[in-house]
Order: sequence, then structure tokens, then C-alpha cells
Amino acid sequence: MRSKHSFYNFLVSTIAAIVLPLIGFIKVRLFVKLYGSGVNGLQLTIAQVITFLNICELAYSLAFRQLLFKPLAEEDKEEVKNIYYGAVKMFRMTGCIVIILALVLAFLFPSFSESPLKYWETVGTFILLALPYGISYFLMGPNFVIMADQKEYRINIWIQLFSIIRMVLMIIAIMLKMPFVVVLCIEGINILAANTLSRYIALKEYPWLKEEPLDKNNTAFRGKAKYAMIQRLSELATTQTDNIVISGFMGYAMSSVYGSYSYLSDNIGKITQTMVQSPMNSFGNLFNDKQADRYSVFTEFFNFSTYISTIVATVIFIVIPQFVPVWMDNPMYVASKSIALFLALNIFYMTLRQPIIIARDANGLYVNAKNNAYLLAIVKVVLSIILVSRLGLLGAVIATAIAYWGVDFSYNPRLVYEKVFHLPSSRYYFMVCLRVIIAFGVGALGYFVWNTFLASNATSLVPLLVNIILLGIFIVLITTIIYWFAFRSFRHLYTRLMSILRRKRS
Repeated sequence: MRSKHSFYNFLVSTIAAIVLPLIGFIKVRLFVKLYGSGVNGLQLTIAQVITFLNICELAYSLAFRQLLFKPLAEEDKEEVKNIYYGAVKMFRMTGCIVIILALVLAFLFPSFSESPLKYWETVGTFILLALPYGISYFLMGPNFVIMADQKEYRINIWIQLFSIIRMVLMIIAIMLKMPFVVVLCIEGINILAANTLSRYIALKEYPWLKEEPLDKNNTAFRGKAKYAMIQRLSELATTQTDNIVISGFMGYAMSSVYGSYSYLSDNIGKITQTMVQSPMNSFGNLFNDKQADRYSVFTEFFNFSTYISTIVATVIFIVIPQFVPVWMDNPMYVASKSIALFLALNIFYMTLRQPIIIARDANGLYVNAKNNAYLLAIVKVVLSIILVSRLGLLGAVIATAIAYWGVDFSYNPRLVYEKVFHLPSSRYYFMVCLRVIIAFGVGALGYFVWNTFLASNATSLVPLLVNIILLGIFIVLITTIIYWFAFRSFRHLYTRLMSILRRKRS
């Protein structure tokens, strides 16, 4: 049953991660054409500021689920209620704080950089984008329970459907040349509607959550949340500061240019990360099973993550310099080969690290990694400020690469191998180095094929997309052949997936 739930989570998340960016590509292009690069950059920068305001949701989700894995597996409803009751009190208090901070920051934000909108329009944009996130803290408690119980697909399918409807409505609003405020309202309504429906579904699945627990002073969640917040703050500092720094140094228009690179790479990266992250709750149960072959399953998912990251990163590196200016229909959006290389390296790393991070978080080891989180955040932010001021957009992607490969890569694998697998971390580093060499080899071969046979035939969007698909098929075939013959655990993963599918049919 657990494998079945994990498969459904994987399926729903993957389909949504593919469909949403495809619709989003249309939306971004139309948005910039109607409202301008400055407004697009302003919205992207506000969105990154809001991610820091909303850091508690990310942290609470991790901490809450990690606490619930065991009592849910043991069907201990009373313990689940104890933890839930204490957590919900913190959710509501946090929601109030987020709303107050959003209102304060809204009035200060227009002085950050020269805005393409008037003062009150900028303030109103910030409020309309931020307030729904503060309100959502009053709704989200039951959602985390159903996620921890590996039934996330029951709400995820609706959340993703709402996101698709949101994108479609935005495209219609832009095509009808409606005011910018209409797009903002569509965004806010989607957040509130998705959270409200998810809450209804979760409470219908677990109606006993409405009952008062015996222990109303359970503080287990509070301690877990503190350390989880440190980890999420580190991740946000690493992934969600570029547009803020670029807007401060180069203005909102250049933030829009960088946003087009990161939109493409981030959304494609999300597809790969979603595919790897979807079994996270299964890992939580796996590591509570003393009889499970943890390391064998880990290596299977590791090979899966590097297999996917190799395909995606090499395609990104090869095509992004030609694709972005054609997609945006604006030569200002051209990406250099250097930017493409570092974007690809960052996508590759963010995907390959997911099995390590899942194993770390499922075992509660994010508590041990707080010093690494501080260092990672500091290195990323300081390097971004220095390198963006000197190298412009290239500096942002270089800073990210140094933070990932220099700080994060040197710590988390050692922690997991020592505390979870009780093996030398050199085994992991050897596995990564071998797969990096494979990725560079596949990338070099794909680069030759692209420039020799495909690049010159694509000067408009549709032919370019067709050639990218052809390149992708070629990269998939080459990478699959290499992984199939080189790695036994990759073949084991294929066998495991086929067995799940056979059980599903039966």
C-alpha cells in the first residue's frame, strides 16, 4: 500500500511539474509583452521576498511530517492529535506575524529600487501577493497530516489542477489586456482556494483531528520546527536571493532577464526534483523499519536522480543560449554559454542531492546540519553581492555553484553516511565523481550533435522546440544505455518500478 501511495504521489507530481511550466512559458512571454520587463522583474523580486516571509510553511511542513511518521505508521491517533494540536497553535500565531510583516514591508518596499509602478501601486502589489500566504497558515494544519501519511496525491491532484486553472485564467486576462491587478487577484484567489479545499479533504479523511487531545501542551513540534526553519532559511538564501540582489544592483528589467533563465532552469529542475522528492514520505516510513535494506534503496534512488539530472542538465546547457531569446522574442534575453554552463551545473547538483537530503530529513538529521546551513546561506549571499556587482548575471549563477559544490557537497553526504548508513562517505563522493564524468561526456556528445545537425535548422519557436525534443530523445537514449550497463542498482530500480506497475494492474 505504501508503494502504491508513493507511486500515485510520483505520478501526480510529475505530470503537474511538466504541464505547469509548459503553460507558464506562454504566460511569461505574453506577460512581458503586455506589462513590460520592469513589471515582470518587480513581481519576481516581490515573490522572492515573500518566500522569506513564508519560510515557516516550508519548515513546518518538514518538522510536522517528520514527527508524524511514527505515530501514523502505528495508527496512534491520540499521539497524532497531541502533536497536531500543539502545531496548529503555532501555525495561527505565525499567520498573524506574517500578515503584520507583509503590511510593514509593503510600505517600505518601493524605496528598495526604482519601480516601474507608482508608489501606491507598488504597495498594493506587495500586499495582494503576500496576504494570501499569511491567511493560509490558518488553513494548512490538516494538510500536513495527509502528506505525512503518504496520501498527498489526494490533495495534490486538486492543488495542481487549481494551479493549471490559475495559469489559464492569467493567460486569458493578459490576452484580453486586463489591468495588472486582475493577474494579482487570480494568484491570491488560487492560493486560498487550494488551501481551503485541501483542508476540507484532509479533515474528511481524518475527522478525529477535530477532537481535543488529552495533552494540550505538547511542545515536540516547537523544537523540531526551530531546526527545520534553519535548514529552509539556508535553502531560500541559496535559491531565492538572486532576483533581489540583481534588482538592487541592476534594476527590475535585468531581474526580468535573469528571471527568464531561472524560470526555464528552475521549472525544468523542479520536474526532476519532484520525481525524486515524491517518495520522501515513503523514506520516512522506510527509516522507521529496522528490517528495511536502506542503503540498497538509497543507491537506487541516487542512480535515478543522477540519471534524470544528467539528461536535464545537458539539454539545458546545450539549448538555453538559443532558446531563451527566441522564446521571449527579445534579443535582450540572450544567455551566454558561461551562464548556461553554470545553470546546468546547479540543476545537476540540486537534483543529485535530493536522495541525501531526503535521507537526512527523514531521520531528523537537519538538527545536526544547522551550522552547515548557516555557512551555506552566508557564503551564497555574500558571494552573490560581490559577484553580481562585478560580473552581473553571470555572478549570480557562479555564486550558487560555489555554495552548492563547495559547502553543501562537503557536509551533508558525510553526515548521512556516518549517522544513517554507517559507511565511509568516500563511497558517495566516488559515485558522484563518476556520474559527473558521464554527464560531461554525454553533454559533449550532445553539444556536437546539436551544433552539427540541429541548431542551424531552428530559427523560430516551433522548429526550435521540435529540434530540442529530438536532442532530448538522443540524450535519453545515450544516458539510458550507459546507466543500464554501468550500474546494477539502476537495473534494480527498473525492476522495482515494473513490479509496482504489475501490482497496480492486478
